[in-house]
Amino acid sequence: MKQHHYPHNASILFRTSFFSLITLICFVIFLPESFAQDSLNVRCLGRLSCMNSKDVAVSGNYAYVADWLYGLRIINISNPSSPTQVGFYDTPGEAWGVAVSGNYAYVADDEAGLRIINISNPSNPVEVGFCVTSGYVYRVAVSGNYAYVADWPYGLRIINISNPSNPTQVGFYDTPGEACGVAVSGNYAYVADGDAGLRIIHISNPSSPVEVGFYDTPGSAHGVAVSGNYAYVADYNAGLRIIHISNPSNPVEVGFYDTPGSAWGVAVSGNYTYVADDYAGLRIININNPSSPVEVGFYNTPGSAHGVAVSGNYAYVADDYAGLRIIDINNPSSPVEVGFYNTPGSA
Repeated sequence: MKQHHYPHNASILFRTSFFSLITLICFVIFLPESFAQDSLNVRCLGRLSCMNSKDVAVSGNYAYVADWLYGLRIINISNPSSPTQVGFYDTPGEAWGVAVSGNYAYVADDEAGLRIINISNPSNPVEVGFCVTSGYVYRVAVSGNYAYVADWPYGLRIINISNPSNPTQVGFYDTPGEACGVAVSGNYAYVADGDAGLRIIHISNPSSPVEVGFYDTPGSAHGVAVSGNYAYVADYNAGLRIIHISNPSNPVEVGFYDTPGSAWGVAVSGNYTYVADDYAGLRIININNPSSPVEVGFYNTPGSAHGVAVSGNYAYVADDYAGLRIIDINNPSSPVEVGFYNTPGSA
């Protein structure tokens, strides 16, 4: 039986009720100062910045869900009103993030590192390789022959995946904050670095990545998406921040929208950003004018929205204990849920 590591406030948290979770958080908050100074407890408190951040990726007719204790779940979404699980792979750690490229799913599996799953047969996914990092892997982005890993608290790790059965770390950059999210565009990796904001890392030489710029967002950067000259940061209690990155050495915030919840994840499609806003569900924001983003619609999911992916006319929301929710976004001002799948874990 695999041993589960609970990365954020205490390792004793094991599939507890909501009441137990609240009790635990209250206990941590009111710890005596002397006890809080213990290095282990300070470390656990720091990891609250990434808590419960599950994920979803979409490729073709399938949604790939990072389902925490239950690993990777593969959902057939060819009929959005009736999604069906067709396969799963129970990773050894806790699945927080997922990216898909070709025949492989790359799972950010906390202390079990990066897991590479062959998904050519969705009904029978098979792990072909893995790479255990120094920290706790929360998010992953894939570009070409490399996987870029947000590796709390050790920043960005770059892993060569040209041979999926033997992935190898080739470089790293230790960011100053808590690496919770990552996106890659061109020669740059954009790291959502918790309280240290957005960090921009030059990756043209994967064995020697270098930070070229940063923007210290006002909240805690949990997620990031990049489109064109802009980075869109899910900044937790500070909502959506829009950063102009045409000059990577001098990124500048040009606009923001303070969402009503806590922004955990973000996806961009066309003129809209889709924010996974925790208890406030999915928020749809028009970014046609980056200096003046405007919310045009929302859908209040039944769980806690922590991750989002967009494909065609649908947004796929990783909704924690409420599983995968499928939202029709054809009319952004009036999004409608058309289907859902209750995964066994926390999506």
